[in-house]
Amino acid sequence: MPAAPDGPTLSGPMTSDQAARASLRLTVLPTVVVGVLAIVISTVAAGSLGALGSVLGFVITIVFFAGGQYVVDKVLRSSPETAMGTALLVYMTQIIVLFVLIAVLKDATWLNVKAFAGTIMACTLTWLGASVWAWNRTKVLYVEPVSTLDPDAEYDQ
Repeated sequence: MPAAPDGPTLSGPMTSDQAARASLRLTVLPTVVVGVLAIVISTVAAGSLGALGSVLGFVITIVFFAGGQYVVDKVLRSSPETAMGTALLVYMTQIIVLFVLIAVLKDATWLNVKAFAGTIMACTLTWLGASVWAWNRTKVLYVEPVSTLDPDAEYDQ
């Protein structure tokens, strides 16, 4: 009897490009849901200033983390041995910049700062949790297989 898998996989073994796209999709979707919920809650609780703060926090979070993932994916393709250091540097930079933004805007009167900060925190935690979940469920091929249908491919017979 075959052993049961550790948990659901996304669709079996994937190339690194497929895994990066799947991970991004599975990370963005829950973050968008949380961001929309935060915008609705902020609008109801604090009106138009709450909506503005929440929308701004949501957009900044999505742009920061999607951009960071893009940078890490590019580094992973060109220099895999430096990917972990790059990922840590990008993550720390993102968190520091987000906290600096919250600190700089803490006295802003043109938006609701609590909605802004709360949305950033909720979207950041959702992004990180979904990212960890997606990468733990992705089976990445470490050696990309050569297609037997490609006449120019080199392989041993």
